[in-house]
Amino acid sequence: MLFRLFVVLSMLFVIPLTSCNDKKDIVNEQDSRVVLVYIGANNNLVSDAYNSLNAMEEGMVGLDADVYVYAALAGTTPKIYKIVADQSPEIKSTVVKSYGDQDSANPEVMKQILQTMKGYVGNRPSGLVLWSHATNWLPNVGVKLMSFNEDRGNKTELRDLQTIIPSGLDFLMFDACSMASVEVLYQLRDKAKYTIASPAEVLSTSMPYDLVLQHLVDPNLERGLKSTALTYFNFYNQLTGLYQSATISVVNNAYWSELANNVHIALTKSPLTTIYRDNLQRLDFDDKSLSAGFDFLDFVNQNMLSSDGEAIRSTVSKLVVYKANTRNFLGKPILKFSGLSCYVPNDLNKWIHPYYNGLQWAKDSGFNSFVRE
Repeated sequence: MLFRLFVVLSMLFVIPLTSCNDKKDIVNEQDSRVVLVYIGANNNLVSDAYNSLNAMEEGMVGLDADVYVYAALAGTTPKIYKIVADQSPEIKSTVVKSYGDQDSANPEVMKQILQTMKGYVGNRPSGLVLWSHATNWLPNVGVKLMSFNEDRGNKTELRDLQTIIPSGLDFLMFDACSMASVEVLYQLRDKAKYTIASPAEVLSTSMPYDLVLQHLVDPNLERGLKSTALTYFNFYNQLTGLYQSATISVVNNAYWSELANNVHIALTKSPLTTIYRDNLQRLDFDDKSLSAGFDFLDFVNQNMLSSDGEAIRSTVSKLVVYKANTRNFLGKPILKFSGLSCYVPNDLNKWIHPYYNGLQWAKDSGFNSFVRE
């Protein structure tokens, strides 16, 4: 089953803009942002992971920055790399630490790796990129699903991620499918100032790191993250056919409590007795995907009174500071896009509702009032 979409592009990578790469921001080293990347590719994404590593090395050309990558790659033992500038097809980055065989999806392993990588940061600000398969909030219970990563059949659940991911990050970025849901982002809202993620799938060609590394270390955090997302969107939007498929959102995590409170007020005032689901904008487009997600504001607009939704829409406009989508995704139209997805229940999924109603979003927003077990 494919949780991340596979494509092979018969084209050259876009050459980085020299006007950006030829310049270096003058930043005091102790204040410059460190980028940490956790790649879970002990699976069928391994070739794409090598491409991402190579793109990071290319993105370091002319850039004064520190980027550390833990890479669990199928066929080799895991390593932590310090990325160095290189434009060859080989991985030339410095191996900082090597490990024996280990399960990169195991919560204890992941926690230990991230603690080690945070040790390289010192007092400098940092951002974390999580790169792998993903299926939104779905847990590893009942059937073999996961929230994030897949290592020889083992998975990492959302509530484990909440305990694993360090707090105090400048940004958290998911280079993985379907993680810009209200359920995922709310559960992890205290980890970083901003989150970048896609509410739909992510093509296996991944984030164009050769183009975005310079933006991830921009001293102006929000500007840099918006530029990262814009670059990602432009990279895919200039392609043709099914390859022209992308959604991306930048979220200011300071407004999550306000959103949950406004949703809870609306659902308390006007409880939902009937759920309109059939005509909602889907934001999962892979027919094999199990991570059904619907556009959040489309759900609000079609299921709540307009007056009840006013405060919700106002908060989303502050929460989502940047969003973009191609007109179609895998040939299917995107007609409505708020930048966030949400779960909408149906009876076929009742087996998972007890887990869902234990998520913090379900409890704080009042979604558990209509996600019935």
